[in-house]
Amino acid sequence: MKKKLLFVIDSLTIGGAEKSLVSLLNLIDSSKYEIDLLLIKRGGDLEKYVPSYINILPVPKYFSSIENKLTFENLYYRIKTSLNLRVNNYKKNVLHSEQVVFKSINKIISPLNKMYDVAIAYSQGMPTYLVVNKVKASKKLAWINTDYVNTLYDKELDYKSYSKIDKIIAVSEHTKSSVSQLREEYKNKVDLVLDIVDPKMIDKMSLEEDAEEFDKSLVNILTVGRLVTAKGYEKAIEVAKLLKHAGYKFKWFSIGEGPERKKLQKLIEEYELQDYFIFLGKKVNPYIYMRNCDIYVQTSIKEGFGLTVSEAKILKRPIVCTSFPTAKEIIQNEVDGLIVEYDIESIYNGVKKYLDEKSFKEKVLKKLDSTEPYSSVNQINNFYNLIES
Repeated sequence: MKKKLLFVIDSLTIGGAEKSLVSLLNLIDSSKYEIDLLLIKRGGDLEKYVPSYINILPVPKYFSSIENKLTFENLYYRIKTSLNLRVNNYKKNVLHSEQVVFKSINKIISPLNKMYDVAIAYSQGMPTYLVVNKVKASKKLAWINTDYVNTLYDKELDYKSYSKIDKIIAVSEHTKSSVSQLREEYKNKVDLVLDIVDPKMIDKMSLEEDAEEFDKSLVNILTVGRLVTAKGYEKAIEVAKLLKHAGYKFKWFSIGEGPERKKLQKLIEEYELQDYFIFLGKKVNPYIYMRNCDIYVQTSIKEGFGLTVSEAKILKRPIVCTSFPTAKEIIQNEVDGLIVEYDIESIYNGVKKYLDEKSFKEKVLKKLDSTEPYSSVNQINNFYNLIES
């Protein structure tokens, strides 16, 4: 008899955790498991990659924009949530917005009726709160795929949820170590399952078409990531300003969308970088751009793992990434890439090193060519061990 699994995630919009989940779903042995997937929001670009044997459940009623427009009850909870979020901004100890939202709407969300063998929250926040409070399962697992210790989540408040979880899954050694140190109770509860990265799939997708926006007469620099503070785009734009003033001929492209778009665009216009720093928006397949860029740059303040850096490395690109905690798990500094400090001058010097020192760039490319591409497909075995033990 097949084991019944449930995965819960916010959505399948383009992002590291979302890509990792899609890869995992495509690797799971469907002859052994009956798999349901609960999305809080539908319509994400990665939904088309979900295999046909996965049963996508209806969105919970409160979150469904079609069903919740007409009821007085839903309107009341929306207003309540909005007010609580505003009040939270003025508190001395600000909570993460997902903690505020769940606390506001907990009573209106109906539990799932089905009993599962294993329920998996594939992200911190709302998916974890739903699995703990609204799902019946013999075993419950919760993924942490961000630098959780340095987030706004109130750790004491979250303990109410994680104390009811059988295993907490970290996606990097750094995250595993830092979460384990939060509480004595977590030390034997945290396990490691790296984000699933399939180099064969990435290589295949990177050859699907050409990066038409690139100008082959110039140096094409690329950054992939949501337009949010944590990705450090302001630093990237400052570096582009320095490169322009130094006379380098380049175009710096960004793939991703997010709430910082208007602010960042304004900064680009202020520095007159419209022809130098270009937002391409969301791309379902960023790999065609990764394969064709001359330098890949990641200016993140923090990362759960650093999936896009791993992907750029698979496609053998010269990489400059800031020293977020997991960077050393991916890059050997000055061997197969560059890890730099999180300041404008260091990032600038890293990019400049590839531009000025041809021999160094060739050394890095040679090392990448001779190295087996990074792959975490074998992490599926760790996953099986978790759900079968």
